[in-house]
Amino acid sequence: MTRLTNLLRHISRHAPNMALPAATLRTGARMPLLGLGTGPGSVGTWQTSTEPIYEAVKVAIDTGYRHIDNAESYAEEQAVGRALQEKVGSVVERKDIFITSKLWNTRHHPDDVLPACQRSLTDLGLDYLDLYLMHFPVAWTRGDVYYPKDENGRAVLATPDVPFMDTWKSMEKLVDAGLVKAIGVSNFNISQMEEVLTNGRIKPAVNQVESHPYLVCSKLLKCAADNNVIITAFSPLGRPGEESLHGVSPLKDPKVVSIAEKHKKTPAQVCLRWQVQRGVVVVPKSTSPARILENSQIFDFQLSTEDMETISGLNKDARIVKFGMCDDHPQWPFNGEF
Repeated sequence: MTRLTNLLRHISRHAPNMALPAATLRTGARMPLLGLGTGPGSVGTWQTSTEPIYEAVKVAIDTGYRHIDNAESYAEEQAVGRALQEKVGSVVERKDIFITSKLWNTRHHPDDVLPACQRSLTDLGLDYLDLYLMHFPVAWTRGDVYYPKDENGRAVLATPDVPFMDTWKSMEKLVDAGLVKAIGVSNFNISQMEEVLTNGRIKPAVNQVESHPYLVCSKLLKCAADNNVIITAFSPLGRPGEESLHGVSPLKDPKVVSIAEKHKKTPAQVCLRWQVQRGVVVVPKSTSPARILENSQIFDFQLSTEDMETISGLNKDARIVKFGMCDDHPQWPFNGEF
């Protein structure tokens, strides 16, 4: 019997018997506070095979996850769809699992929004999405090249430019058509999120942003709470294993390690717990069954007020994902407040 088989049996025995805690969206839908992220290891890179994601989604559902976070640009939705086809109807009912996808930068033209959503639905094997996000506020040139670049490595921007509110209006029509239950944004700063809140016929339900103990986003979190927007944190662990690229390693921070030892938990579990206690949804990515299980074991302990303040005090505004190839665009979000 293989080590993996043993682990999967352990997961089956220890899978939660009740639904994981969830945030309530402005639509009234319940969005589990823990989801499985399926994105690439770093921006602009993809797995050589989608098989690990296919297996990871199946393991996650068996473990008790009821929230899967996807995007067209990850080029993995067909693999996710295969896993869902195996598990939905046998392990979980469709109504009990929350599926997110995202509209990529090359699909911002109003004529491209509906086909992009339909493509994701087809690849995922679904009739509707629970949540559809605008992946980034800057429009890139239309087409099927996810990262169109010029000879200088700069993103080729849409010409003419497509204001993100024009894209948003087309996303609203997806809700009207019943293809998506809720819409939201991703990588939007405070002023950009407020623009959608002010001018959108349908208000954004979610803003998904990078957040971890070294990138706390406290101002954005307060603004979101004041406006009934849920924040989802991607890279909530600071992308372990890439420290040489970005120098960010909250999992190795002595204060995080000390708090983890006190609670007999891992630093990763402490970082995830800190987020969910703030009301932030987390979507850590892993293809390791052991890590998928570990990341789910964050609802059986409580961080103290002192613990929470200590972790929040680690903020360095240390952003990993910067989309620097278009940082001269007026809507590049990272010049604004988060």
